[in-house]
Amino acid sequence: MRRSSLLILFSLIALMVSGCVSAVRVDHIQPVIPDVQVRKQYPMKVALIVPPATQHVNTITIARSTCIGGVMSITPYPYGNTFKEAAVGTFSKMFSEVDALQGFTAEKDYDLIIEATLSSLTFKNGCVEDPGNYYQAEGTVKLFDNDYRQIWSGYQGSERETWQYWTDVPPGTVIGNVLASLVKRYAQEVNNSAPFAQLVKERSKPKEQYAASALTPDASLASAVRSDIDDLPAVKVKQNKNAYAIVVGVERYRQQLPRADFATQDARTTAAYLTKIMGYPDEHVVVLLNDRALKSDLEKYFEKWLPNNVEPGSTVFVYFSGHGAPNPKTGDAYLVPFDGDPSFIDETGYSLKRLYAALGKLPAKEVVVALDSCFSGAGGRSVLAEGARPLVMSLNKSIPVSGNMAVLAAASGEQISSTYKDKGHGLFTYFLLKGIKNEDVVSQDGSLDIRSLYEYVKPQVSSIARKKYNNEQAPQLIEPNKH
Repeated sequence: MRRSSLLILFSLIALMVSGCVSAVRVDHIQPVIPDVQVRKQYPMKVALIVPPATQHVNTITIARSTCIGGVMSITPYPYGNTFKEAAVGTFSKMFSEVDALQGFTAEKDYDLIIEATLSSLTFKNGCVEDPGNYYQAEGTVKLFDNDYRQIWSGYQGSERETWQYWTDVPPGTVIGNVLASLVKRYAQEVNNSAPFAQLVKERSKPKEQYAASALTPDASLASAVRSDIDDLPAVKVKQNKNAYAIVVGVERYRQQLPRADFATQDARTTAAYLTKIMGYPDEHVVVLLNDRALKSDLEKYFEKWLPNNVEPGSTVFVYFSGHGAPNPKTGDAYLVPFDGDPSFIDETGYSLKRLYAALGKLPAKEVVVALDSCFSGAGGRSVLAEGARPLVMSLNKSIPVSGNMAVLAAASGEQISSTYKDKGHGLFTYFLLKGIKNEDVVSQDGSLDIRSLYEYVKPQVSSIARKKYNNEQAPQLIEPNKH
């Protein structure tokens, strides 16, 4: 009897020494968004899939040790939802647009699909003989292309976060750090994976980045036409790592509007000039062609991507080739994206006022806007709602521009912008690029002498428009008012 009592006593002492606690209560976990070592956001639309099985994780597995005692249970909590919030916040730092989904969708408008899962969340008991007393999370991250083909996957484990039940640190704080650690490893592994690097490289090529679906052979009017500006000079240019550009070319439209002939060729060639002659890094030039130039794309890149990337002292270049349209009631001028409808231009167009306001907020040293469009609705590169009449507007006076901005427009408000069929480009774009190529208007740092370029472009465009097309077209230079 005495021996039995001693065994019970020693067992109780052992339990006390080992730190037995029946249950750990988790009342709150604040999602933690870790820092990820990415210099700039990637201009990509990403679908982040966190499966229901992960979102429904609400228990922590207790990993026993060889020790006596320890944590016996941990109260349920929506750990999976905390993981999801951390994942969305983390990948939103990496990419310009992230949609959180529960599974694959029929929509294929994503540049990349990431699936992040939480396979296990455990607490390991421990003692001197069997170290432990830490939380750890594990799971899998997978990458898919926009056709939902898996291109990479990796199984990851978080850092081990030590926790002792007698400390003042709430368990929720440590669990939040564990989940953040797992998400951070996901982001780092994605960023370092070869398939992801290749995908980014492909989208960084000016002629391919965010390219539209391939045009049919007979639709590519420029395919059989090659001009002198399509042959870039062999120059060695110093790269300006603080230069950013958005280049848009919309040749065909969802609403079956008249084609804006050569607009995609204009955009591709302009992008090549930016990277090969003016020193813009490939990855800093976003090219949006046809059905990749929706109104939502313009909103995303003008109002999110540029502000997220442009820094004080940056140079910004914005180019648009395609239709413009007026609002007959207000006289406001709009760019017409791929999904634009001139009959509902307020709802489906992107106004110049909105564009200039967005660009005016940037801390850039210089912002140059080149518009190979017109806004009268009288034809050329402009469209008008059925039944409405062409307008006469003053682009110089109707929309003020900020002090760091200059706008080169293809024509005045009442004129139309012509194509130059012999050269396979818009008339304005042809002489714009010819001036950049031949007229010594590009400085060593890649910036443009806008006034000199304009003084070259205007008489050239006006002369060809009059002689060849019996048309008046006088490009405009819009600069801030100097008082």
